[in-house]
Amino acid sequence: MDQKLKRNLAIINLVSDFEEMCSTGENMFLTEKSFLDIIEYYQDENQHTRALSVCDLAIDQFNYRAEFYITKAKILSKLNRPKDCLEVLDIAEKIAPAQLEIKLLRIKIYTYSGKVNEAQVILDDLKSSVTGSDKAEILICESYIHEVNQDFNAMYEVLKHAIIKDPNNSEALDRFWFSIEFSKNYYGAIDFLNKIIDRTPYSFMAWYNLGEAYSCVGEYKKAIFALEYSFIIQPDFQIAYYECAELCLQTKKYSKALSIYKESVALFGIDEDVLINMADCHKALDNLSAAKYNLYKALKYDPYNDEIYFKLGNCYASEKNWNNAVKSYHKAIAIEDNTEEYFLQLAEAYYTLGSYEKADFFFRKATTIAPEESFYWTKYATFLIKTGERKLALQLLEKAEDFTFGANILYCKSAALLLSKNEEQGLDVLKEALEEDHSDHNLLFKIEPELALDKKIVAMINYYKPEIGH
Repeated sequence: MDQKLKRNLAIINLVSDFEEMCSTGENMFLTEKSFLDIIEYYQDENQHTRALSVCDLAIDQFNYRAEFYITKAKILSKLNRPKDCLEVLDIAEKIAPAQLEIKLLRIKIYTYSGKVNEAQVILDDLKSSVTGSDKAEILICESYIHEVNQDFNAMYEVLKHAIIKDPNNSEALDRFWFSIEFSKNYYGAIDFLNKIIDRTPYSFMAWYNLGEAYSCVGEYKKAIFALEYSFIIQPDFQIAYYECAELCLQTKKYSKALSIYKESVALFGIDEDVLINMADCHKALDNLSAAKYNLYKALKYDPYNDEIYFKLGNCYASEKNWNNAVKSYHKAIAIEDNTEEYFLQLAEAYYTLGSYEKADFFFRKATTIAPEESFYWTKYATFLIKTGERKLALQLLEKAEDFTFGANILYCKSAALLLSKNEEQGLDVLKEALEEDHSDHNLLFKIEPELALDKKIVAMINYYKPEIGH
């Protein structure tokens, strides 16, 4: 049996025995290590109030041990009780006046309580007296002061020095990403982290930070490699699986994303968001049955999730099962009735079913919710043109120009005019559209493919085609 599993089982049994003793009111005399293991267990489970109670029991039994007071102060800090935390640190300092951890914790509490000057005084004193490996801890504390002062470049620099002194310091590496994000020093961080990895190739946090930095500069292949390496080194590093899989999903590496999501489910259990993302992967790979299976599974965790119903509608639409698509879109809208995309897809489904009045209503609803988005106006106008309502389409596009502008609006207007036999005005609008954005000209042919046979239109499109390199 794996050593870690043995240890986990031992702690679970210890906690179980402890809770049974508490429930029966039995007197308990535990070792210092047992108390610390139980406290750590409750903190890992985010049961900080219970961990605090265990601290008090430990202090009753070992009131001379500064370690329990320090642990209690840390928990009080997490519970946002700075005043109580400082009172406990006062007791700890009387027991162990030279203990560095007490001073470091006091600096953090002072800093986040707005007492930056008091924190700086302690920090300056420590800077002149602390040497060796403890220097990294001092620099980390200094980073908290820079963070509160919003000097993120200084925060970045001190954390760099902390990592150089202690490349495996998890707090320094964790805070380093925060400083990278706020200082925007992605390229500098990439160079620095690669050097750190050369020194300590198995630092999973360094690999994770490197992956995040690569992602921010668009180096997605390198980002995926680095993120994947971070959870290969540290198999229980949950966030790295999710970040890596999501990046694979965004970059259309659907099979790889699906593989990572499945691995994360095997390790950490089912997560609603993971099921939704797995469904996206399956849909992109045209595994529609698997996509629907994951979405229905996600609904068991959250039956009022509009996004899940919307994605189900899209799966049914891909299968051309329009009636089920309509039902799913309606369920999404019943939960969230202010999302333009939901109304658009419902309108498209009704249009395909030949229910033009309903389609018209929902197209209009989409433009009402997002009048600043030209995309929805062009979808509505295209529907009107295709159903022979060219005059209404032109009126709609005139109205759209009160709210938004785009080459797509102009292409729609040009198509409506050309199909209404208003060739001169249609070509004038087409010219304006081509000058605005030539790359969008295929919209004209999507509205009416026969326009591609018109020699004047094709000649104009070719004339305004941008030269390569310009």
